Amino acid sequence: MLTNILYVLLAIVMLGLIVTVHEFGHYLVGRLCGIGIVEFSVGFGPRLLGWEGKKTGIQYSLRAIPLGGYCAFVGEDEANDDPRAMNNQPVWKRFLTILAGPFMNFVLAFVACAVMLNQFVVAESFPVVHSVMDGMPAVEAGVQPGDTIVRVNDTDITNDGAGVSGVVTAIRATEPGSTVRLTVLRDGAEVELDMRTTVVEDENGASHGMIGIEFSTRTFTVLEALRYAGEYMVTTTQSMLDSLRRLFFHGEGVDQIAGTVGIIAVVSQFARDGLYEVLWLIFIISLNLGIMNLLPLPALDGGRLVFLIVEAIRRKPIPPEKEGMVHGIGLLLVLGLFVLLTYHDVVRLITQGVNGFIQ
Repeated sequence: MLTNILYVLLAIVMLGLIVTVHEFGHYLVGRLCGIGIVEFSVGFGPRLLGWEGKKTGIQYSLRAIPLGGYCAFVGEDEANDDPRAMNNQPVWKRFLTILAGPFMNFVLAFVACAVMLNQFVVAESFPVVHSVMDGMPAVEAGVQPGDTIVRVNDTDITNDGAGVSGVVTAIRATEPGSTVRLTVLRDGAEVELDMRTTVVEDENGASHGMIGIEFSTRTFTVLEALRYAGEYMVTTTQSMLDSLRRLFFHGEGVDQIAGTVGIIAVVSQFARDGLYEVLWLIFIISLNLGIMNLLPLPALDGGRLVFLIVEAIRRKPIPPEKEGMVHGIGLLLVLGLFVLLTYHDVVRLITQGVNGFIQ
């Protein structure tokens, strides 16, 4: 029970971190652009502790509900004579300040993906024995960690990823339960080892032979991780946009949408599998938050950017009160959607458990 609570708390903190990074983007660029800031808060609800910047007068707060945070600017949704007010700034400053939130989510997703690739994801494997499984034919035949497989029966093996596939293919090509001869390079000399394969079944019920070795691998280098993280972000973004298109225009996936409760349930479940799963969830959720916030909908960053583009085209600002009213209505709709999703999450959690959120 205590373990479950700790994983739920971890999930809440992780979601709070992702949203706080988003708000920090607004805060950082707003400060650089000279826009006045009333408060930067980590969390919502009652204020637990805080302080005021001596030179800036900005209120920094830590609040009771750690599901995000906010950055409140001077004159954000109303007319204000203060020259530092948001609506008194040039369009380009406001545009960059608003865009910085989603941008920081993309940065966080990129970093999480790069760390995954560098620390956990196999970039290349080699026909070098990393370990042998207890009770399997390889250990009984004398195969040792560090042995380089150069031949399986009469099939030569190259010392690269293709060689690993060659070893697997050659073993599976033999009759299950028959004898396989491995020629390995050990201390500069070739050693021949004979073993009878163990018969196992794959997920399709087909039988094949297995000898019980694990190959040596390497993860992506830092430069490789940085390169492929960008490529993976692009392909994942394309997939997310395609899912949104099918959701909005065809209603596909409506039954799979989850709110905050559902996300916390999934995150707390996957977090049990280790740091890799935590990084993967940070990548997916942060990237998704950045994309969703750029949608041209009221109350979202994308909706505010649309107003700025209109202002730049007509060379005349839209009255802050009217824009604020539009965003206020949008916020009410977002809150209504939040309540609806929370209700469905709770019902699904009660009736189906966490498995109801995992497809």
